[in-house]
Amino acid sequence: MNNLKKVLSIIIIFLFLFLLFKYNYLLSKTTMEAVYLWLQKVFPNLFIMFILNDIIINSNLLSFLNNKGGSLFNKIFHVEGSALEAFLLSLFSGTPSSAFILKEMVQNKRLSINDANKLIAYTYFPNPLFLYSILSLSFNTRIVLRIILTIYLTNIIIGLFFRGKKENISSNIIKEEKEDAHILSILPMAITKSINTLLMILGSITFYMIISNLILKLPIFSPLTSVILKGFLEITQALNSLPLLSLVSFKKEIIAIMIISFGGISIHTQILQILEGTPIKYKNFFWGRLLHTLISTSSYILIKIFFIR
Repeated sequence: MNNLKKVLSIIIIFLFLFLLFKYNYLLSKTTMEAVYLWLQKVFPNLFIMFILNDIIINSNLLSFLNNKGGSLFNKIFHVEGSALEAFLLSLFSGTPSSAFILKEMVQNKRLSINDANKLIAYTYFPNPLFLYSILSLSFNTRIVLRIILTIYLTNIIIGLFFRGKKENISSNIIKEEKEDAHILSILPMAITKSINTLLMILGSITFYMIISNLILKLPIFSPLTSVILKGFLEITQALNSLPLLSLVSFKKEIIAIMIISFGGISIHTQILQILEGTPIKYKNFFWGRLLHTLISTSSYILIKIFFIR
């Protein structure tokens, strides 16, 4: 089996090398497209969010939320510590910011490893500003908001799946409030972290756009399968291509939800990179995305059939 995997890997690599030489002009063209997408759709929405998240986490600006609603959230989802704060920050900042937030909170002893491994499965919130801007190219505002709401609410259901049994063991979370750091002392490091993460995202987007554009040169793909392949690899390019499909709106909506729910291999790569060196399990994120795709798609179809005319 191992030898078969090696042979298949070699064949795939040589296939891509052949395509690279044959369609060499695509490299510069696709790279420029990726940079343009990153500058127009990704960087403006995520740069400030990364910085704000870092400031909020390190200055304890939202710590009062755990006093107000944290106990109820923790009771429902069988977590503790700053879990509610992590969930809300992920909600507003999006993915892959959510993995960045969980990593920071584990390192700062504000979340236990066990709770972070639960939260990584249901804090997948594609940036709302990004989704709104790119989905508006294909749908009206009402449909865009319905899609975003479906994506977001599905996380609640996944959270109930992953909550497990309530553990009675004591955690290693630091309960004491440490002295709040001054924003000006946090800002330089927050900007550096944001830039480094965004550059990693740019590299990931560029790589998978090159791969998808090379594969699509093979004469076996229709416009629909092309969009699905793009979505499997990288959601930005796929959602940007949705308006080109000659399908009724409802079918496009389902395709959009499936693409967004899974996240694309590019997002999975980014999550792996962010979680590297931490005990937070990527496999929980992966299974969360599969479950997310199933639940969000089926619930959207049922709501459309029975409640929306």
